[in-house]
Amino acid sequence: MIKVATTCVRITPTGVFYMDGYGSDERRLPALGVHDDAYAVLLLVEVDGTRTMFVSLDVCNINRSRTERLRELLCEALEIDDEHLVVSTIHSHSCPTSMREGGITGKETLGWPEMVCGLVVQAATLLPDELVEASCEVLRTHVRGWYSNRNSKDKPFDDEVFVVKFVDAAGATVAGMLNFNCHATVVGPKNRYLTTDVQGAVRARIADWIGVVPYTFTGASGDLGNRQFRKGNDFAELARVSCGIASEIMRGSFEPIELSAPAVSVFHQDIDYDNTVYWPSYREKVAEAQAVLDDPEASFDAKKLARTEVTRLTERQQIERIAFPIDMRTYDFGSVVFVTFPGELGSTLGMRIKAMFPGKVAIVIGYANDGQGYFVPAGDFGLGYESFVTKLPEGGIENVLDAFGGQV
Repeated sequence: MIKVATTCVRITPTGVFYMDGYGSDERRLPALGVHDDAYAVLLLVEVDGTRTMFVSLDVCNINRSRTERLRELLCEALEIDDEHLVVSTIHSHSCPTSMREGGITGKETLGWPEMVCGLVVQAATLLPDELVEASCEVLRTHVRGWYSNRNSKDKPFDDEVFVVKFVDAAGATVAGMLNFNCHATVVGPKNRYLTTDVQGAVRARIADWIGVVPYTFTGASGDLGNRQFRKGNDFAELARVSCGIASEIMRGSFEPIELSAPAVSVFHQDIDYDNTVYWPSYREKVAEAQAVLDDPEASFDAKKLARTEVTRLTERQQIERIAFPIDMRTYDFGSVVFVTFPGELGSTLGMRIKAMFPGKVAIVIGYANDGQGYFVPAGDFGLGYESFVTKLPEGGIENVLDAFGGQV
């Protein structure tokens, strides 16, 4: 038996706040206002008596340390173990700071994480009493022509899209999920108005279509965006792009699917290595990026990337040793499998994870439970700034996924 409950909580900050996502000079100033509100979307799924909680936050990234109290309170309120809780982000680069440590600008939105925690936990306490029986349907389609691999249109990328809806006995949609893989970076680094960008805008259009605000997440999107298709960096362009993506999704059709109580497994690996051996390459790339910034003929997008590259690589030259954990979780609902990843996977890496579950609908939840930065496929090193700010050397993430695959 499947039971579900969902709710959407407005978490827009009040007073002075700063925005995450870019290291531009504009982002070191307070936000000018709100273009569209930030939300937390909560989805409680109970299958044969086993509960799993999905929470999506409208922020760029989260750290485990900044969300630890939230996790503790949610587990207590819902009487679930931490392994049955997924907290992910939509990765908008124009949402408030402070849900992660070491944000790119160093600016904090004081008191906001505590406000988010309180609002989300209060809303979660109501969900167990709102559980309703439902059946599950899945729309599985592909979207082309609106986003692609940021390094080249010709490179492979994961264009698979999923919409999951839970339908009650009367045929009404009572909960939903939405997954498409694209960076929420349409409006760019000069924008100082809070916006959930393309992930939030498509979510709103899909909500109008299916009748409920879906738990929305992006998967392996570390190298995905609409850079090659963009016709601007303003809110008119955001409306054009989100409308186009949503329209493509709505062409798909739903099919019924059965769910069973989830089998949950946790994969953990500790990373620890000497970073000083990479300092010479960091210095070389900083010089190349600075040359782009100094070039009056360089494009807006080129300067945007170069500015981020200079900031992040300069930071990495201060770090002698890199040590961090990678925690992935697998939620096997029988016909459907969700795999969480604590960072920004290159698209082909997400496709590799999906291929580990033949015969099942496999969906990657990126930016989940922690934020450990970019993870770049070995073949893409040197193609973009992502490969010079990743925490793993060339081939490192492939070794991690080899170990993960051995556990699946």
